[in-house]
Amino acid sequence: LQPNHSTSIITTMSDPKPGSADPGIMESVAHWMQILNLTHSWWNIVAWLLKPFNYVVSLKQMKSANGPEYLHRKRLTFGENFVCAGGLWMSGYEDVKKNLVEPQARTFRLAPSQLDKEHLPQKDDGSLTFLLAISQKGAGGDGRWEAYRSAFEDYVSETEETLLRMNGDETTQKLFDKLQEEYKQSDKKTEGVFFQDNDTGLQDFLLRYLHYVLFGLDPLDDAIMEELNHLHYDRLSAAYYLNIGNLLQCVKFKDWEERFERVTKIYEESPALSKFEEGQEKYNNLLRKDLAELCTAMMAMAGMVGPKTLCNIVMGVSPMPNFEGTAVGDIDVTQKWDELDLSNRDEVKRYIHECGRLRNPVSNTHTVATEDIAVRIGEKNVTFPKGTIIFIPMLLAGTDTNAEVGGKPFHFDHNRENLVDHSMIFHSFGKETNGRVCPGKAVAENMIIEILRLLGKIRRKTTAE
Repeated sequence: LQPNHSTSIITTMSDPKPGSADPGIMESVAHWMQILNLTHSWWNIVAWLLKPFNYVVSLKQMKSANGPEYLHRKRLTFGENFVCAGGLWMSGYEDVKKNLVEPQARTFRLAPSQLDKEHLPQKDDGSLTFLLAISQKGAGGDGRWEAYRSAFEDYVSETEETLLRMNGDETTQKLFDKLQEEYKQSDKKTEGVFFQDNDTGLQDFLLRYLHYVLFGLDPLDDAIMEELNHLHYDRLSAAYYLNIGNLLQCVKFKDWEERFERVTKIYEESPALSKFEEGQEKYNNLLRKDLAELCTAMMAMAGMVGPKTLCNIVMGVSPMPNFEGTAVGDIDVTQKWDELDLSNRDEVKRYIHECGRLRNPVSNTHTVATEDIAVRIGEKNVTFPKGTIIFIPMLLAGTDTNAEVGGKPFHFDHNRENLVDHSMIFHSFGKETNGRVCPGKAVAENMIIEILRLLGKIRRKTTAE
């Protein structure tokens, strides 16, 4: 029943401090080049000559900068503030907290990855509707983000019907029953069919459950579910919106356009969106098809990714990170899962947030500097110009020694103080938010609590037998 890694969670070594590691020569040169690239004056010839090299370095770092071990190493090497993947990273607890609760300016990034503007959802006039790339009021926004976010909440994520389905009905019970039966029949291995197959087990459950709860789609309608499965799972729908989308479409997913049109039509005709009244001023005159295209993008890049990632973390499929200088990589979260009081939903919830603190399902997000900003990097003050991308690494803030959650940051303790109240795993500071808190937070949190409770009982029964 256990993943094949050590179960120790205690270490006698002291917690590593930012800036305590020695960088290699190439690491130091790359960091210097990245700082120069963001801060140089227009007449700096050396900086312009290095632009092609910086571009290559940034591309390489964009791929690595989603990895927890990589970001931890950067903080150990250069301190709380460093430059990587074409942007400034401010990983101090207070800086991350501030950037999560104040309005954010945005550009075309999904974590460090570049988005393809042409593939993002937009209205007929060419204006974007994609929430993750639109700035808020107070950070250069014109009110479009607020209008489109309200439409998504009012008709999808926060409706009375969504709440009723989330709290359980006959249909959700059938889905949970199916999930439990498939788990009983599985070998429980994290690399096995239950966790890895698109057509059964956990991934099939997430697809059916989320589309039922959020959109009211019939989860037992295999034709609709297969259409959604083919796009979101088989054809990697999230990749369509990234800069590599055009290349993937040419060489692998030639039917993307057709698939996206069919899935968008499913959302447009769903019980949730069929109630949407078009042309309302408070929603910036959004059309139903506009909202459906927004929903397609949100489900592709968040709805079908975030819950699955967090499930994999809390169920031991994705092991704890091997943070340099710590024993976090030795933690076996399934041991803790097996020790929980499964009748206590609050304890299960705390367990989820502690797992996410050590391995955040979304390691970072971003904002854009709306004015010049002076930052301490190493032993120098460096001024970055307006327009600089500022990455917000929630993962690093969770393990900051200044985090207001008590206890040792690199130890597992789901009973630490303020854990949930100060949690950053849903793009907020607990309940404090600038409005960009994950719109599906309540649905995902409630669903994963129930998954852990039900499957946890099966694990214990299987072990006892």
